[in-house]
Amino acid sequence: MWLTARFWYEIASAFGFGIASSLIPVLNSEIFIVGSLASGLLGPLEVSIGLALGHGLGKQIMFLAIRKGRQLSVFSHRQKKPAQPGSWRCRWQRWNTRTAKLVENPRWGMPILLISAISGIPPVYLVVIYAATTRMNFWWFSVWVTVGFFIRCLLLALATRWGVHLVI
Repeated sequence: MWLTARFWYEIASAFGFGIASSLIPVLNSEIFIVGSLASGLLGPLEVSIGLALGHGLGKQIMFLAIRKGRQLSVFSHRQKKPAQPGSWRCRWQRWNTRTAKLVENPRWGMPILLISAISGIPPVYLVVIYAATTRMNFWWFSVWVTVGFFIRCLLLALATRWGVHLVI
């Protein structure tokens, strides 16, 4: 099972889709899981491993691009206008600051990231953007987003496999 060419092909195809779906939000990993399992093209473990590793790598790319991109001179030379007290910009800045501090906090940041990766609430895309703008450790981020997405994919893959067998 582990050393067959088909096993590695299945992981590689899910890995490629995982990278693409982590960077392009309209490419839905859940639909890929259901479609590939319902058609019998991929197994539940293979699709889960491949998508989780691909999704983890894609989110790492996104994390580093945001973190390093903030240091570019294109973004650093602009002067920000102060927000008027009580305006929507002022409320938005306060909300952003509170959210970034929550994601950055060692006690809450990793659980938020893990819950987001497993459930999709809050969306992982937004959590990655916030995490990249904070001092969150890159390696802990990488581990938890990959583990969380693996759990999510495996649960959906097993539910799909079980549901397909009920219908057939």
